[in-house]
Amino acid sequence: MLHTVTLELPEEMHHLYQRGAIAARKRLETFMVEWLGEAAPPLVDEPSTEVDDELVALEQADNQKLWQVAQSRLPRAKQNLYHTLLEKNSEGLLANDEVALLHELGEEARRLTLKKAHAYMLLKWRGQEIPTPTTIIE
Repeated sequence: MLHTVTLELPEEMHHLYQRGAIAARKRLETFMVEWLGEAAPPLVDEPSTEVDDELVALEQADNQKLWQVAQSRLPRAKQNLYHTLLEKNSEGLLANDEVALLHELGEEARRLTLKKAHAYMLLKWRGQEIPTPTTIIE
């Protein structure tokens, strides 16, 4: 189903999208729809996993909670253990129990990264000024 949306763009933004559409050899409307589709991060409509439930819950959280999630990190001990296991793994020196632990810590780190990204996205949508990627990593 298609919906019609009327947008009022500042002159310079219209000019930029018009140039992009010409360069891509596409109609302006087609070009903008494609870019809007790429710019919109996915939201979870029907949670199916525990992580999905956590992401949906973040959408209802206040900004203070979102900042806490966005700035959270794995505890230092877990970070150190994870890096140690990664190094041992690259050298082929992991025992079976360490392989399972590496996988577990990796999943925890990926889950935290996903939650942080979602929190930052929501904060940005709410008009909050978020740090640059370089600042976030530091």
